[in-house]
Amino acid sequence: MGTNYYAVRNRPTTEEPIHIGKSSLGWKFNFQTHNEKWNEPSVVWNTYDQVYEWLHKYTVESDLYVIIDEYDEIISFDDFVALVEKKQSENNPDDFTYSKNVNGYRFSDGEFC
Repeated sequence: MGTNYYAVRNRPTTEEPIHIGKSSLGWKFNFQTHNEKWNEPSVVWNTYDQVYEWLHKYTVESDLYVIIDEYDEIISFDDFVALVEKKQSENNPDDFTYSKNVNGYRFSDGEFC
């Protein structure tokens, strides 16, 4: 069982949520790769540093976005980072069988749930 996390506008909108990734029991956090340069703000992340910087900029430095889980619970930036760091200690032998290993973090290009 796992939980998906999203970045959503911090106001009513018809904009689609941005899938950050999924936390699953026994696995490192699996990030969704994004290359949406045409969006404003652009969502381009292929590394954990890019995810961290984007989320910090738009959820901490400004309140344009909030992080939520699939149950519509708001997760603070600090709590999300703590979750990712905790998940990094998971050591599933299949961690990188179905996803890319980007500096020790899991990333997937295709859609997943």
